[in-house]
Formats: sequence, structure tokens, C-alpha cells
Amino acid sequence: MNNLWNGAEMAGERSHSVSRWSLLFMGLALVTTWACTSGSASKDAGGRAIAAGSRNPDSHIDVMCIGDRINDPSEAFHYSYKYTDANGWVEDEAEITRQAMDITIKDKSGSHLFHGVRSDEASWNSAVIDLSHLNITAMSARLNALNDSSAIVQQGRESINGYDTAKFSIDTGSANSSDRQEFETLFGKGASEKGTAWMAPDGCVAKFTLDETIMQGDALNKPHYEMARIKR
Repeated sequence: MNNLWNGAEMAGERSHSVSRWSLLFMGLALVTTWACTSGSASKDAGGRAIAAGSRNPDSHIDVMCIGDRINDPSEAFHYSYKYTDANGWVEDEAEITRQAMDITIKDKSGSHLFHGVRSDEASWNSAVIDLSHLNITAMSARLNALNDSSAIVQQGRESINGYDTAKFSIDTGSANSSDRQEFETLFGKGASEKGTAWMAPDGCVAKFTLDETIMQGDALNKPHYEMARIKR
């Protein structure tokens, strides 16, 4: 899967309105649902035991919402995204306001700059699409399978990037046996997720890091993600 949609593929798309960044990838975002029951006790953020068969509704991480913040910003912020795996890498940096965004995208093919203006629909849509990556959605689908499970544990609060955040650890290796088995059933034996998420009061990530192990054919790939939203 390419990290970036190349210009030729997106030429037709950029003439249409982009109302939701996440809608570009709706099909992938819906590939997983999490309906298992836990076979052993886990703990909530306060260390209290959660009965078998229950879920922890306080352990929920949303990364796809960053697309809505980019497309329809309510405040000025700096956005950054980094991705590396066995096949390549990409780095995005963007200064975003309600009126405009300035983007720098780097990958193994070189560097790309773009200035999007909110008053020009085509320009703004092109800027939004430049920051859209299919691998974010694939990663989000796997996180959705972990939400409210024992693999995600709240670790208190922390002020970061201008936000008062709830901090969460992500670790499938620390999940209970039932949750680990369900995750491997969905994504293959040897698959894993480990990282940290800082969730801002608006319910969207302020900072996020993740290391994955995923099956690609008969081989294991180990993508690394970093994402940040810094209030200006």
C-alpha cells in the first residue's frame, strides 16, 4: 500500500468537495467490529477489577477524528505525522488555521509543499487530501478492535501540546488472554500493538505513538506511527 496517493490518482478527486477526511476511507474503517466477551478479569484506570465478560468504556482511543480537525479547524494548531515500515517512510508537517494551511510532506521520493486556502474549495480539498493516508485508516481499524478492552489502560492525566489530556497505554501483550486471542483471530498470529495516546478534552488525540507487528503474507512487518496536534 502506498503511503501517499499520487497526483495522478487524485486528480479527479480534488475537484469534489471533501466534507469529512475520514469518509475517504470509510470502507477500511468499517472492516472490524469488536463483539467478544472477556474470559478473565482485567482492571480499570483505578486498578479495580472488571468482571469477566465486561468492557471498560473509559479505555477508548480515536485517531480518525484528526481528519475532522484538519478539514474543519476550530482553532489554530500544528499537525505532524510520521510513519515508517519495511517499505518506506513519510513525514507530514502542517500549520493549520481556520483560513489556511501550509503543508510539507516528505518521503523517499522527495519533498512536496502545498498551501491550502479555505476560501478556495479546490485548494482546501487538495490540502486535506495531501494529509490523508490509507495506512492511518488500517491502523485505526486495529485500534477500534482494542477500544474498551484490557489492552488499553488509562494512566492518569498529563498536560501536553497545550491540552489537558487523559493518557492511555496500548499493549496487546498485557491484555487478558481472551482479548489477546480475539485480536490475533482478527489480525493474525503474531500481530501486536504497543504505544501511548494522549486524548484531549474534545475526544481527539493530542499526541500518539504506536509500534505494530502485522502479518503481510508470510512475513511480519513492523510499522511505527507518530501523530501530534499542538495548539497554537
